[in-house]
Amino acid sequence: MKIIISCLKILTTFLLVVIIGLAIFSVSPIYQFTGPVPFSGDRIYNPYADFDSAIGWKRACLHTHTKVDKGINECPYYPDVVYSDYMSYGYDILAFSNHQALTPHPVDSSLYIGVYEHGYNLFKFHLNPFGVKKVEKFDHILPFLLSQKQFMIDRLAEDGDFVQFNHPDRTLTINKKVMEHLSGYRLIEADAGFGEWDKGSGSALVHWDEALSAGRYVHNSINDDNHNSKNLPAIARRCSWINTPTPYYEDVKDQLLKGNFYTTRVPDFGNDSAAKHEGNLHLPRIEDIGMRGDTVFMQLSSPASAIRVISQNGLTVDSIFNASGISYVMTPEDPYVRMTAWYDDGTTVYTNAFARYSEGDSPYREFPHPVRWGMTILWNLLLLAVAAASATGIYFLLRKRR
Repeated sequence: MKIIISCLKILTTFLLVVIIGLAIFSVSPIYQFTGPVPFSGDRIYNPYADFDSAIGWKRACLHTHTKVDKGINECPYYPDVVYSDYMSYGYDILAFSNHQALTPHPVDSSLYIGVYEHGYNLFKFHLNPFGVKKVEKFDHILPFLLSQKQFMIDRLAEDGDFVQFNHPDRTLTINKKVMEHLSGYRLIEADAGFGEWDKGSGSALVHWDEALSAGRYVHNSINDDNHNSKNLPAIARRCSWINTPTPYYEDVKDQLLKGNFYTTRVPDFGNDSAAKHEGNLHLPRIEDIGMRGDTVFMQLSSPASAIRVISQNGLTVDSIFNASGISYVMTPEDPYVRMTAWYDDGTTVYTNAFARYSEGDSPYREFPHPVRWGMTILWNLLLLAVAAASATGIYFLLRKRR
């Protein structure tokens, strides 16, 4: 009986310690959010206004993992091996975004991109801050509040140049309401499945359309989120094609923020390494894209089985089949449009969004979210009370044990 009581005391003490930790890592301001504000205005933003066909596209993966000496290891190979593997598939730009660790470039320091994947919470709410010089160590263990998510976006955006919202499809507590209210991030991994395990459902880009429909202007950046560069079904499956003159960060950053890039979901090509390499070197590409007046257009290097123009609430407003190009006249009822091309082998090409606006240089807006001081004080006092009560419980348990 004494053994059982001792075990229960130990278990209770452990649970109280966990509660204290959860309380400490739940501290956050509580914000007042601005709800959906669809794009409007007489002007239409063209993310490809600076597209230069002479420069062409540089293939990029902005989210992948390697083995690191200090940090969380989720990959068996060091950066030099991963870099070599990606280059063999025709990549030009590779960002090493290891968890809570900045990773030096293994070949050329001038190609270094200061980015890491932030977040060790249990909901997999992960963000990639770009242009940072240090790692933010704080995170909410259970970021179930909308305000907690916004707090981390703001905190990381202040440290660097911009923030990417990683894999919302695989993040717990992400829903339409969250996407309609969060702001401050510039890129989103809208198609974020691993390989084709999602059976193609991720190609709908639901969460991206929820954000766009709410007036949150962000660009779609899809990546492998690779954890093993020798695993053929996992590498070179999702990528961005950036119209940048060089692979150096400052040029890449400028084009990412403008939206002067498109993304591709790549087929598996099977377990034949030679076939996979060959297939990756001959993917369909966008040859021309832009806007003439109110007409958006796209021309592909080879005919797609279907090309669709998608607008508010993710609804298809135009489509064409077995064609290599499409054009669409934006109507006043279209707050934004984006284009997607599907191929029979599973290749999917996504453009960024053309959106209406009236002021500034683009539809991107900093949505105000002032602190609700009364709720903030109450929330953090509650956390303090929970932590204090748990600490008191531990004190009496240990005192009684002595």
